[in-house]
Amino acid sequence: MSKLLIIDDEEGIRKVLSLSLASDGYDVSAAATGEEAIEIFKKESPSIILTDIKMPGMDGIEVLKQVKELNTDAEVIMITGHGDMDSAIESLKLDASDFLNKPIKDEALSIALKRAEQRIAIRKKLKSYTDDLERMVRIATEEVKRRSEFQNKLITSSNDAVVATDEKGDIVIYNKGAERIFGYTRSETIRKMNIDRLYPQEIASEFRSGLEERGDVDLSQWKEIAIVTKDGDSVPTRFSGSILYEEDKVVGCV
Repeated sequence: MSKLLIIDDEEGIRKVLSLSLASDGYDVSAAATGEEAIEIFKKESPSIILTDIKMPGMDGIEVLKQVKELNTDAEVIMITGHGDMDSAIESLKLDASDFLNKPIKDEALSIALKRAEQRIAIRKKLKSYTDDLERMVRIATEEVKRRSEFQNKLITSSNDAVVATDEKGDIVIYNKGAERIFGYTRSETIRKMNIDRLYPQEIASEFRSGLEERGDVDLSQWKEIAIVTKDGDSVPTRFSGSILYEEDKVVGCV
């Protein structure tokens, strides 16, 4: 059962409430003043506070403010005298969970405590759900990162030239194999060159047809053709490729 702190300057009320709530299974502490209550709260961190509003020194409204500063999840139930509705409304605006009128009726107290317990339980479930969601997102993010790093290593370490473009045919991926074969560096090609400039015209035309969705274009079969490198050398190569789609929309080629 929850820890509960009772705050009231009337000893009789503290004793009656303490006995009653302890018999209900609560772990009860009691304080005669707001100042004493804050010290107890700092040490014991009760989840429910039952405090009188009108007290000498630190009143219940100030207790509520300080409790919420120390722990926003603590549930504070205010005890008011008849005709003190303004203070009760102010306490609700400050996130008190409920208020009770004196003399406190057992049924009203039971309902207020049950509501406070429900708020605590909902918050715990929400925190557990949020923690699980954050853990799942973290795992998924790590998996995406791991796969991305693995794919990047495959592309980077490949002896073959791997070149990918966006939907416009502008080069966005260009590995070391491509540098070795074409002679251009990554800094000279990525976002600065397109397939029309890098590839032989015949190959560029086929990729361009695929990017512009002019019918079905099969780029998977090897095509043997000579390329002209940056230095003007003619190098025999074999090309194959694919058009890249995302939800049936062309997003690039490789």
